[in-house]
Amino acid sequence: SRLTEVMAARSTHSLKRSAAFAVALATSATLPSARVAVVSAFAPCRQYHPSCRACAFQPISRHGRKCPLPPRPFPRRRMYAVAAAERDDDISASDSSAVSPSTSGSSAVRSVRRTDPPPLPYFQMVSFYRFAPLSDPASVRDALFEELVQIDGLRGTAYLATEGINAQFAIPTDRCSSEGHAVRSFRDAVRRGIPFDPFEINAINCGDLVDSTLPTFNRLVVRTRDAILRSGLRRDGPDGDDAEVPATFDWDDAGMELTPEEWDVDLRKRSSGILLDCRNSYESEVGTFAGAEPLDTDVFSESWDVLKEKTKNLDKSEPVRIFCTGGIRCVKVGAYLKQELGFEDVRRLEKGTIGYERWATEAGKEANSGRTDDDEAAAKESLWEGENFLFDKRRFNDEHESIQ
Repeated sequence: SRLTEVMAARSTHSLKRSAAFAVALATSATLPSARVAVVSAFAPCRQYHPSCRACAFQPISRHGRKCPLPPRPFPRRRMYAVAAAERDDDISASDSSAVSPSTSGSSAVRSVRRTDPPPLPYFQMVSFYRFAPLSDPASVRDALFEELVQIDGLRGTAYLATEGINAQFAIPTDRCSSEGHAVRSFRDAVRRGIPFDPFEINAINCGDLVDSTLPTFNRLVVRTRDAILRSGLRRDGPDGDDAEVPATFDWDDAGMELTPEEWDVDLRKRSSGILLDCRNSYESEVGTFAGAEPLDTDVFSESWDVLKEKTKNLDKSEPVRIFCTGGIRCVKVGAYLKQELGFEDVRRLEKGTIGYERWATEAGKEANSGRTDDDEAAAKESLWEGENFLFDKRRFNDEHESIQ
């Protein structure tokens, strides 16, 4: 299977290189001592390959380890800038058990490394975001960190900027419920640290419930940045000025948000429009919705030209359906489609693929239990094909099945 994986068309420009490595790997299978020579004969990749999760070689070349799979023809850049687990690793601390001091600048951070064993048997994976003005993100960062650090074993990352908050956390818990005491206590702590209620518009997005022995996040991190989601959106400068200026949009005008149940029904009935996967290529390759068109981007900031190209032949009244992992990217994409490209009917998936996966699992349990339900979609198979890309360290673990 490993030989098949290497040979399975990683990219057309590298077929000869793939064949050469496959032969070398076959040799090293019987001669373990030759494995080092095989790896050293191939340059380390500059990006992540989803298939490496099942490979004996570690894919994180920028941390000193090499992946023998041939690189794809994409720009050599850090592809997982959005991955929460890697954001944790980018933070240095002289004392791994101490709280790092506040710093200044666009990446000012407060963090603590969690070295003690988790206090409870499970982690409830959660995420949330809200676009709301913050006049002083640095002071909010400090206040929020002081609240969250009091929760024993809490780990994850929160970004604060003048445009709002974006966060992903693993909450220690002892019960299989998203409405348990641990999640309620976490919500209360967040509300005490932020001058607005981040859950007023969108409820907290509860993902998997996983065993606390599985790797999720190393640290509790709260940092300030120039944006909670860097988009690279630009507009032409004033007349006579060739420089581009940051684009400003109304993030509250980003299209109609559909619940996972409404989204499922809408996809089954769709007869017109387009379904766009607004995630990056390494996410889409792992799994996506049936019939979706991926943007095939390396990073989120490349989305805008691709969106123009994908929608150039669509009538402005046709529905444009968009989805991402947790929903935040679709806010900016939806605003761009409506306010810049002029589309009238933009529909986005509430809570993203995480929310849909949870809904589909629960709907499937109800259907299998023999309960009757007016919603026929609950008894049908999920429209999701493949896996949901994980934005924490579970993606490097072969046994990352959720408890639920």
